[in-house]
Amino acid sequence: MSAVAELEHFIGYGGKHLNTVRYHPTEAETLVYAAASAIIIENVNDPHKQEFLRGHDADVSAIDLSLNGKLLASGQLGSPFRKGAVAPVVVWDFDNRSRYIDFNGLAHSVLCVRFSPDGRFLVATGANQMIFVWDVSTGEVVYNRRTESPCFLGVWGPILDLSSRYPSYQLCTTYDSQVLYHVMKFDMRSMCYTLESDAMQFPPSGLQRKHICGLVTGDFLTTGTSAGDLCVFNIKTKVFRTALPVCNNGVTSMAQSGDLLFVAGGDGRIKALRGFDIQWDVLAENMLDSGVTALTPSADGAELVAGSRNGKMWRLLSSDLTATLQSASHTGEVTDIAFGTRSDVLCTVSDTGEVFLLDLSDYMPITTAFAKSPVRTAVFARNGEILAGYDDGYLRAWSSDKGTSKQLWQMNCHRQGVTVVRETANFVVTGGGDSAVRFWHRTSREMLSSFQNHRKPVADILLDEVSPHVVHSASEDKLVVTYDLKQNKALVQHTSPGGNITGISQRKDHDNEVVSCAQDGKLLFWDVDYPDPTGCIDGPTESMLRLRCCEISPNGRYIAAGSDDARMYIYDLVSCQCIQECEGHSGGITQVRWSPDQKQLISAGKDGCVIVWNFFEL
Repeated sequence: MSAVAELEHFIGYGGKHLNTVRYHPTEAETLVYAAASAIIIENVNDPHKQEFLRGHDADVSAIDLSLNGKLLASGQLGSPFRKGAVAPVVVWDFDNRSRYIDFNGLAHSVLCVRFSPDGRFLVATGANQMIFVWDVSTGEVVYNRRTESPCFLGVWGPILDLSSRYPSYQLCTTYDSQVLYHVMKFDMRSMCYTLESDAMQFPPSGLQRKHICGLVTGDFLTTGTSAGDLCVFNIKTKVFRTALPVCNNGVTSMAQSGDLLFVAGGDGRIKALRGFDIQWDVLAENMLDSGVTALTPSADGAELVAGSRNGKMWRLLSSDLTATLQSASHTGEVTDIAFGTRSDVLCTVSDTGEVFLLDLSDYMPITTAFAKSPVRTAVFARNGEILAGYDDGYLRAWSSDKGTSKQLWQMNCHRQGVTVVRETANFVVTGGGDSAVRFWHRTSREMLSSFQNHRKPVADILLDEVSPHVVHSASEDKLVVTYDLKQNKALVQHTSPGGNITGISQRKDHDNEVVSCAQDGKLLFWDVDYPDPTGCIDGPTESMLRLRCCEISPNGRYIAAGSDDARMYIYDLVSCQCIQECEGHSGGITQVRWSPDQKQLISAGKDGCVIVWNFFEL
């Protein structure tokens, strides 16, 4: 018998970077957005229809689509694996979902990528103060220079001399408080394009603004500034025309659809404006629950999608800007995931204090809860409570009722944070950063016992599947300890001969042995009657794996383990062989869980993403 896992769904838009959500310009239902280092192509009406583009080794920080929808450009943060923190720009063939060409020269972060209206040229700017214009068809550098300060915005205007064999292009760029207008003309003598630049004229009093976003409409350049202003420039006369305050916390994104201009701000405000030159009217307005980082209109102009800093995406009607939630993601490292008894409901938590209860049929949150302290562990309890352990040492219980984020109770469990929590009908057991394992009465929440066998923070706790009063704990001090709550003592203590232990699970066969994963990449099997490991599975690759978590499948046949190299490994416990390496995350995997029906595997990572894998036995 063989088995295979395939990537079903990616949850990971963190809202960290500006304008990394784009509607496809010709396909009305297709949305393209960045999730960590991956680019997701998704049908807005069916979240199960997702495709993925992978070619970056760090977070994607800028994307753009050509007007005909044939090409997609993406830029990333500086690579952690390549010298000089290089930040390549990748151009993709959208129809074939394949890599078309790569461009280099930028470093630390790509701030902006924009295609010319005909898709022939691409302008890109980086945090290393470089600006490049590339010819996409030939791969040549048309223009490049180091600027005085980083350029946050490069935007093309309408093409001039369209009938000519070598048309001229208009380009506007912005630096700190300077706005430049360039004309890119073909020089017959050198047989290449050259750039002529002019600075926009500001009023004598000056206007100190940082221009973050903008677009050219006809003869006017409209920009959004970090001060929350809308600035209008006449590109024919190269003169500043007006500045209109539209929101607080900066204008972060702008979009044009028909004769309407949509403006979004860092305060969550979205406005629909109509106007010309210095005369502008507000037609509609809405306020989202967090600052907006991206705003993009659909091909038919009927609606917009807005991405926000709290990892949510919203669909808004263009007519009146009424918003409905499209998706929600974590904004920090996902630290734990947990199933209850149902296979279609999943609890996920992050180090930014978020607790999500997700419906896996549509990947939408049933309920969300927030606290100021990072969450390290969670369980979806039998009585419907969500128990979450925090860095501040508290265990908090949240209601799982739809739409509520009600805290039911809390108790202080550990001095240095709660690292693991598990629960039964009779007791709750917690492990802490203070190396203690503590048992609490399920209803009265009184402490029943406390054990201090570990010398390092508790990494994982396992409730024994055979004896309900027996519990196992593991720590990076290389110890696996078994406790008997009836006898109120630690029964046996195993010491790993190899790496630090990071997670444990339990077999369904072989005397229900405990399995541990460790930072040396080994899976070790432990029997309470023997002091040494009864078995070992080595990592599948030549390079040394650093395993972070493991769980045995509900039928006991397979074990999934997550590693620091961002891969999930699935082993067959009958043959003791690795049967699949699953790639999807761009950061180390922090947790893997099987759904109770074994049809799905869920992995969570340091990249803030949760990936749903379908699992098939063939």
